[in-house]
Amino acid sequence: MSFSRPLTLAMFVASAAASICTNRTVPVTISARQAVFDLAVPQTNLEVTDFILNMTQQGRNFTDVALTGYDTTTGTYNISTMFCTPDDGSSTNPAVQVLTHGIGFDKTYWHLSYNNYNYSYVDFATNHSYSTLSFDRLGTGNSSHGEPLNEIQSYLEVAATAELTKMLREGTFPGVNHSFTKVVHVGHSFGSAQTYALASLYPNITDGIILTGYSMNTSFVGYFAAGGNFVQANLNQPLRFNSVLGSTIQSLLTMYAQPIVDYLTPLDFSSLPAPQDLPNGYIISQTIEANKYLFLKPLFYDPGVLQVAEQTKQPVTLGELLTLGSVPAVNNFAGPVMVISGDSDLPFCGGDCLATGGSAPSVMSSVSTNFPNVAAENFTTYVQPNTGHGINLSYNATGAYAVIASFLEAKGLVSS
Repeated sequence: MSFSRPLTLAMFVASAAASICTNRTVPVTISARQAVFDLAVPQTNLEVTDFILNMTQQGRNFTDVALTGYDTTTGTYNISTMFCTPDDGSSTNPAVQVLTHGIGFDKTYWHLSYNNYNYSYVDFATNHSYSTLSFDRLGTGNSSHGEPLNEIQSYLEVAATAELTKMLREGTFPGVNHSFTKVVHVGHSFGSAQTYALASLYPNITDGIILTGYSMNTSFVGYFAAGGNFVQANLNQPLRFNSVLGSTIQSLLTMYAQPIVDYLTPLDFSSLPAPQDLPNGYIISQTIEANKYLFLKPLFYDPGVLQVAEQTKQPVTLGELLTLGSVPAVNNFAGPVMVISGDSDLPFCGGDCLATGGSAPSVMSSVSTNFPNVAAENFTTYVQPNTGHGINLSYNATGAYAVIASFLEAKGLVSS
């Protein structure tokens, strides 16, 4: 699948004055070996429920049931990126962090504007003199959207991350006029699974990986799939994801609701962005209550940040869900690895990362066996207290950020 939209550019300075960020749409030409699934794409919300029932049935792997073989997907895709540097002018520091978000979010997960950017991982990293590159994964946000079953899958997205990383290392990333000698990859949830796969497929492309909201225990992923009560994104959020219905609603709001809204609070419906034309097969968590269940620990979050997460939530494709667990059991990477999850992480700990029956310090501890080439002193796990799956949405998010920064510093993965 090929796109010809030209590279675009926009710049803003974060309100917290901790980073200078530039938004760019970057085309990448990539190729990946992908699964071929023989499966009818759900056409209704009830059929989406059928898909989730199949995905969560115990005793079988629905990915294997639907799999018919493999093929190579090749194309040029547009990736929506945000590159940030410290606001002190130290933009030529040699270290950069590449940030990959998880399901339900886009790149703003790493730079939440809520509460004057007090939850921003980007600002925390740039305050420690790193540059950062966050981006919308394929199929989300302002990046390219493709066919949701056999095109937008995990390994095509990993190939896109690898291409962006190569640009940073080679000094060819648009608008960044130098190369980076140190690259750290940080992921969240599905983004951590992709970071894990990236480090295995390209062990020399990264100098260290941070896997947040993650473990290799997939016993509880079904809780996430069922708890989201997933539905078609174009029906759940028509103003954002359904071009025909969304445009019609926008026109009606502008025509009939605008006078009332203008009286109560200034809001220009006519200025809303055009809805994305997402096909069936892009599915999304149904309600704000579902998002709370998936990402937060009760009492340990600001209700306002949950509202932001609901308003900006992003869909996931069938192909992504079917390839979520398709990562190698043995990882070839030999550099520093940190695995950090909230104590109440739902999909990878079942809501309690310390409940191991005494067999291990935490659910994440066993991940060390998947990295046989990593020295014991270069592998660590950490359980962030009073935190759910969405670490960056929690009250003490910056506490987790500080743990990550300390690990990187101890391993020499610093910016100067």
